[in-house]
Amino acid sequence: MNIKQLTFTTSLIQKYHQMAQQFGRQQVTAVKSAQVYQNTLAVLAVDYYCQCLGISTQLTSGDSWNPVMQNLLDIADLQLANRGKIECLPVQVDTEFVEVSSEVLSERIGYIAVEINPSLTQARLLGFAEIISNNPCPLSQFKGLECFIDSLHSMPSTQQIHLSQWLHHCWDAGWKRVEELLEVSQLELALQFRTTQTAVKGGKLLDLNSTGDSVALLVGIKPTNPPEMDIWVEVYPIGEKTHLPRDLQVMVLDSSQVSVMQAQARSTKNIQLNFSGEPGDQFSIKLELGDVSVTEAFII
Repeated sequence: MNIKQLTFTTSLIQKYHQMAQQFGRQQVTAVKSAQVYQNTLAVLAVDYYCQCLGISTQLTSGDSWNPVMQNLLDIADLQLANRGKIECLPVQVDTEFVEVSSEVLSERIGYIAVEINPSLTQARLLGFAEIISNNPCPLSQFKGLECFIDSLHSMPSTQQIHLSQWLHHCWDAGWKRVEELLEVSQLELALQFRTTQTAVKGGKLLDLNSTGDSVALLVGIKPTNPPEMDIWVEVYPIGEKTHLPRDLQVMVLDSSQVSVMQAQARSTKNIQLNFSGEPGDQFSIKLELGDVSVTEAFII
C-alpha cells in the first residue's frame, strides 16, 4: 500500500511481545491467540506514537486490555485520556483493505491502520479515518496522521458521563447496567446490585495493569429531596478475586480536580464512597494502582 501522507514507523520491542504473548496464552484457540497478539502489538504501537506526541493515554483501561473482553470480541481499542477511544487496526503488508469487526464500528473517535511486518519486528501507522463508511474498508480512504492530530485539536478536552440521563435509561458509551455487567464478570454479586424504580446503577470493567488486576467500577444515582441526588461510588474485584488489589486508591475529585474523598485498599473486599449533589454538578472518579491511573469524569 503506497500512502503519501504522513505515516509513523516504530520497532516492536521485546516488551511489547511479552505483553502480547501473555494475552495470547489466555485464549482458547490458536486463531484467537494470534488475533489478540496482533491486536496488542497494534495498540502498543499507537500508544507509543501518542507518547511521542505528548497525547495522554490510559493504556490499560481499554477493552483490549481486559482478558474477558479479549476473549469475547475482536477489539484493539486505546483510550485517550478525556477524549475517547481510538481503534488500532492491524493490517498485513501490501493489504489494500481492512476488515473492521462490527463491535467497533461505533463508540470510537477514530481509527488508525497499523501495518505489521511478517517478522513482527516493525509497525507502521499508515493513516487515520474518523469513521468507517465501508467494510471491508479500503486503506486508500485513510488520511495521513496529520488528520488524527487535527481531529484531537478540534475535539472537546473532556468527555463526561451524564448521570441524570441514566435515570431515563440513556447510557453513556462504555457503561452498562449493572445486570448486564455482571453477566460477564461476577454473577454472584447480582443480588447486591438490583436497581429500583428510583435508583439506577451502572458499571464498567477496568483492567489496572498487565498482571490481571481488574476491578468493577460501579456508580449509582438516586433522587432524594429534589433537586438533590444521592451518588454511590463502589469498586469491587471481579472474576475469582475476593479482594481488591492492595494499595489501590479510589478518589472522588471536585470540578477543580481536587480530591474531596478517598480510600485505599489493604486487605479490602470492596470500597464504597457516598455523597450527594445537584443536577449540573461535576466530579471525577480516579483510580490509581502503582503507576497506572484511570479517571472518569461525570456531570449529574
